[in-house]
Amino acid sequence: MTEEKLGPWFQSLFDFPPEKGTIFRIKGILGVRGYPMKRVFHAVMDAHDGDWAGPWKPGEKKVSKIVFIGKALDQAYLRKGFNNCFD
Repeated sequence: MTEEKLGPWFQSLFDFPPEKGTIFRIKGILGVRGYPMKRVFHAVMDAHDGDWAGPWKPGEKKVSKIVFIGKALDQAYLRKGFNNCFD
């Protein structure tokens, strides 16, 4: 996952097409290439916050996970956008 791709994708979530559903809440922990820290993200409706959390422990698998809570969400659309953040 790269910061260059992650930023624009996050921004697109706040202009989410109504035909793709309604996002109420997002929570994520992300492994961003080139950063030793975990990237955490939280959003509720129009309010959002992201920050760097503690470092990955030696030997800990760097994973990226994100959870969406909403109504009638287009899972394939969200998954494709998330996967496009990776090289």
